[in-house]
Amino acid sequence: MHTTEIQQHPPYVQIDAAKVVQLRDRHDWIVEPIYRASDAVLKMPFFEWLGSIQTAQEFKPAAVQLYYHSATFPKVMGLMLGHTSLAENWMMPFYAKHAYGEADHHEMLMQWMLRHNLLRNREEINEVITTLETNACVNYAYQMAIEQDRDKWLVGLNSGIERCSNDFFKMVSPKMHAIEAGDAYFDVHVEADEHHSIMGLDYIEPHDPNSFRGQQLISKALEGISLWAAMLNSWIGVDYLPKFDLDGNLIRHQKS
Repeated sequence: MHTTEIQQHPPYVQIDAAKVVQLRDRHDWIVEPIYRASDAVLKMPFFEWLGSIQTAQEFKPAAVQLYYHSATFPKVMGLMLGHTSLAENWMMPFYAKHAYGEADHHEMLMQWMLRHNLLRNREEINEVITTLETNACVNYAYQMAIEQDRDKWLVGLNSGIERCSNDFFKMVSPKMHAIEAGDAYFDVHVEADEHHSIMGLDYIEPHDPNSFRGQQLISKALEGISLWAAMLNSWIGVDYLPKFDLDGNLIRHQKS
């Protein structure tokens, strides 16, 4: 039987509060729409469902899909690293550290699922069919890795998806502790995703939000948040795809 020993990650480098304020002020053109949209996601059906569960087993529909997402994202980050052009070599440590930091998280989730009897054995995960929305969210990242547009990657994955992921784990981690199913997998993402979402801003060039490039990047970030929200809702069988205007305001819910 396959067993894997989980290595303890060193803590993420802390970014001081003054640095965070500086980055937010410098990039309010993209930060404000992202934060507004991500706040709206927290009011959507998935989080109502999360609040209602009482056991780890009830989290299974989400956990098995989350495993696929968690296992795939480091591979996408590796693809971004592997396709980095010579002119962008200075970004390689950034991509590599992000991929390394995420590389064993899916195994932490696997061990949690086995410990709480969500799965009979680890091979059972191979019988899960991922939702269309889970695939769409992952493929969004694959698209950007192939396109190699650094700013799109940073606003879309680091600043947008990681912001939503941070919000997700800030809700899931205390819930798991409340139902006596807490685990380092959920806890570490509260720190890790906040770190990733903040540090990505330091590599983004400011843009006029009324310019074509500014609107293109804002739109790309909000696209990722829409796909993230649709993915979460699909895990509980809800067909719910939000759309946002360029200010990050929810404009309508569309059947996916």
